Amino acid sequence: MRRVLLLLPLLALAGCKEEVPQGGVKVTVSYDGFKPRCVRVIARDMEGGHEPLSDEVAAEKVKGEAAGGSIVVGVLPPDNWGSEVEVEAQAFERACDGEPVVKNSQRVTMTRGQTSATTLSLQAKDTDGDGYVARLSGGTDCNDGRPDINPGVTEELCNGVDDNCNDQSDTVELQLGQACTEGAGCAGTRACGDNGKVGCNAPSATMAYPDVDRDGHGDKNATATAFCDGVPVGFVTSPNDDCDDRAGIGANVFPGAQDLCDGKDNDCDGPSDEDFPLLNQACSDSITQCGGTQQCTPSGTATTCVITQQASTWYPDDDGDGYGRNSGAQQTCMPPAASVSQGNDCDDGNPFTHPNADELCDSLDNDCNSQPEATTATCPASGSAWGVRTEGSTTQIWYSVSTWTPGGVWAVGDNNRRAVLRPGDTNFTVTASTAGACGDALTTAWYAVWADPNNNGRAYFTSAGGRLANQDATNTACTQVTVTDLATYGITGVRNNSVLELYGVSASSSANDGAAFSWDGATTTVNFNTPTNDIDPVLDIHGTTRNTIFAVGGYASGTVGPRIYRFVPGDGTWQTQNVQSISGLGRLNGIWVVSDKLAFAVGDKGSALKWNGTAWSKVTFPNSDDLTSVVAFGANSVYATALSGTKGRIYRYNGTEWTKIHEIGNVQFSDIAGTSPADLWVVGNKGNILHWPQ
Repeated sequence: MRRVLLLLPLLALAGCKEEVPQGGVKVTVSYDGFKPRCVRVIARDMEGGHEPLSDEVAAEKVKGEAAGGSIVVGVLPPDNWGSEVEVEAQAFERACDGEPVVKNSQRVTMTRGQTSATTLSLQAKDTDGDGYVARLSGGTDCNDGRPDINPGVTEELCNGVDDNCNDQSDTVELQLGQACTEGAGCAGTRACGDNGKVGCNAPSATMAYPDVDRDGHGDKNATATAFCDGVPVGFVTSPNDDCDDRAGIGANVFPGAQDLCDGKDNDCDGPSDEDFPLLNQACSDSITQCGGTQQCTPSGTATTCVITQQASTWYPDDDGDGYGRNSGAQQTCMPPAASVSQGNDCDDGNPFTHPNADELCDSLDNDCNSQPEATTATCPASGSAWGVRTEGSTTQIWYSVSTWTPGGVWAVGDNNRRAVLRPGDTNFTVTASTAGACGDALTTAWYAVWADPNNNGRAYFTSAGGRLANQDATNTACTQVTVTDLATYGITGVRNNSVLELYGVSASSSANDGAAFSWDGATTTVNFNTPTNDIDPVLDIHGTTRNTIFAVGGYASGTVGPRIYRFVPGDGTWQTQNVQSISGLGRLNGIWVVSDKLAFAVGDKGSALKWNGTAWSKVTFPNSDDLTSVVAFGANSVYATALSGTKGRIYRYNGTEWTKIHEIGNVQFSDIAGTSPADLWVVGNKGNILHWPQ
């Protein structure tokens, strides 16, 4: 059977065929009192017994109002059906399944080639218009007076009404009193709520986070756990912001915690130890100067300097011999200036006295074994004594002496004489230039000499007439370079970046003044102090570097007193040292610089001074001898020549007291020099040249 919405004239269809077709039925299905949601039309062959045919009309095809209307269906049976058919209409509340709420049927006799018509009326009640027919009308609506009660309603209210018409009470339908669980798993029973709806009366779950370290802050990386019967110990409901919840480790770690110095992000803000900017910074111990780094204190509330360097013992080495005295030793990682790692120096003022030093013929305990040298082993076979020789003549005056190496000595004096003892020689070579060659024959008095240790002992001379000359140790003739016409009393040399610089002192063209100059030793250019840089009379000069060149002098009569001037390399001036303010001192005649922290100066009436690198101070001398020259090897190894009436004397200073070590009558000593306490040279009048030891 096919549903026909527009019926074509059957005769017209028949006219298209050679045979007359089976007839059809126009079925009008009317409904009243309700509106079906589905209508089924069934056609049965009452003669041939063929299988019934059916078709369904869904709700959207059913025309009309909610309480009445009709549909038309065309029935066109197959040709092999008989002429008598039964047509039945069934109405349904919903889909066309199950039992219809109402049905009606009628037999129709068909005529071939013609359309028969019939009407089937369906009567039912849906008073409340909810789409369900009252049970009394064959439907399923248990209360046709209320549209909110019908089989299509979901039973969810605790109202004592069978809302869905399934004939079950609320207790059964809504499972009241039965066990239930909330979404988080909390157990309870189903019961009616205040709003009339059924719910599970289980307690609400509390979401909590692990707090393993018990600091009141939950683990930020943990998932919340639901608890139905209260939150147990070790969990917190909020906040879950702890960045370290480990037991025994993270108890002091949570937002807002004090930032400790412990390598942890205590306040969970990202960086660790940010309140300790000195952490891991370099530091040092204020006493030992040993280095380390700032590390956390045990309490974690601060940093402290943790020393990683091991301190060593350093000993003061004033004499620069590589051994220091035990007194004043320091445990430090920053060795003080002039300190060494070896101690036990029994005389730190004498560079020739220290452990393992060679014993010298100087009557001192050089190797610190508490025993001075054995004379037969160290001193000459003839014993420890001054060797005295006469060079030139018995009337010869030797004014100055200079050594450049052990066994290498220059001496200069009057009569234009220069004397040189070369290393390995036993006798001096004494020369005097002819007239015009290097000074005037027999009349030139050479007042000062300095031997260059870096140029095989080449000597530089200055004279009473201001002659400046030089002579190699292997030559017998000297070379006069220039003449200043000023009596020149002293000369010394230093090297500045390997370049020789000579400095001297002389008389001045101005009365009662002195002068100081610099010279390269080879040209005629001599640079004197300027007129604005006034200098009093000066008699000697010495230095070890450009920064430690001192000139000494003063006045022997009138305004008696000492003078010391220091050369200033920066501007080439000579700066007074103001020693004239020290009482009890006379004119100074000799100066010797040991280092940048030690120098000695001597002069008339027992005048002696010591420089410590900063200031000059008086050294007490035991008498009023006029000290004429000085040589020093250390603070405790100083030698000076003196004139006491008609006697020439030699003194030794051990850092505490002066001791007279030699004396000759009717002799005047002019100068002293040496390379060590076991190689001392003294010159004077009557041709005397002395050497220690003999």
